[in-house]
Amino acid sequence: MSQHFVRQGEPPPGLSSFTKIRLGWIKAHQVQTAKPGETSYAFLSPLSKGGELLVVKIPLDDGTYYLVENRQPIGFDKMLPDSGILILKVYPQAAEGYGTVEVKSASGSRNFANATYNLKVNNRNIFIDKRHNIAIIPLWKEKDNIGVLITRPDYSEGALNAARAIQTLMNQNAATSDSEKEATIHEAIMAFKSKDFEKSYAIAKRRLEGR
Repeated sequence: MSQHFVRQGEPPPGLSSFTKIRLGWIKAHQVQTAKPGETSYAFLSPLSKGGELLVVKIPLDDGTYYLVENRQPIGFDKMLPDSGILILKVYPQAAEGYGTVEVKSASGSRNFANATYNLKVNNRNIFIDKRHNIAIIPLWKEKDNIGVLITRPDYSEGALNAARAIQTLMNQNAATSDSEKEATIHEAIMAFKSKDFEKSYAIAKRRLEGR
């Protein structure tokens, strides 16, 4: 997210998880490892705020790896060009200053204004690396934390449908709080976290259709 100054006269964005790990500012227990081809989820605290879990690391068989972080406009990240789930690909063998870290921009643009992934944005709600059998999906918020699902591309459609349905229910409930809807959201989330995406989607869809 470092594009120097977002606005002239304002401070630059904070450091990435890659740099903070190298400096020792992020400890081993704050990094969750996910293997390609497996399904796991995490809820990441904003990187600049700190918290119990800050990064998901996905090591690849060629020695490179992904880092997944939650960037929000608070603390040293107050002047971010964008906010949400950010995906970095790290090339450890590259020399300093020669592409050690690549931002996998959600928009595909070299400009970081639309770099992050967000469940609410249709063309920025999934990252897929078919070669390494990886799909990364941003999830809903739990307090300040944003969820992220690491799964396989062939599971991604069902998982994304369920996550979007849960998010829609949450949006509705925020406008008009309803105890029955809250119970449905909880049930759908529990099914999702159990990796039963079809059941999770069915639960949320029934409520959205008023059944």
